[in-house]
Amino acid sequence: SSENTWVNFFSEFSKSQGSFIQALTIAFPDLSSSQFRVCSYLKAGYNTREIAEEMNLSVRSVESHRYRLRRKLGVSKTENLAMHLHSQINDMSSNTWHCRSP
Repeated sequence: SSENTWVNFFSEFSKSQGSFIQALTIAFPDLSSSQFRVCSYLKAGYNTREIAEEMNLSVRSVESHRYRLRRKLGVSKTENLAMHLHSQINDMSSNTWHCRSP
């Protein structure tokens, strides 16, 4: 099931990305569980199709989650969402994580 897949993934992901998880949940406490999962998969390097498979969703559903995440995280249309998440971990570790207004 996708829930077992998530539990297994998150168990491994959290070992190496604990600071990312903590900073993301503190900076954006209103992320839905699906949005949090999409962020985690993106941070781990998954593409939209792979995320859809892992979450047992259509590619279109994942694209919708990504769109809503862009708005919530203040990521412009010209900025790559996955790269934004990757770059933010550097900012978070130096305590300069900032929520940008949309």
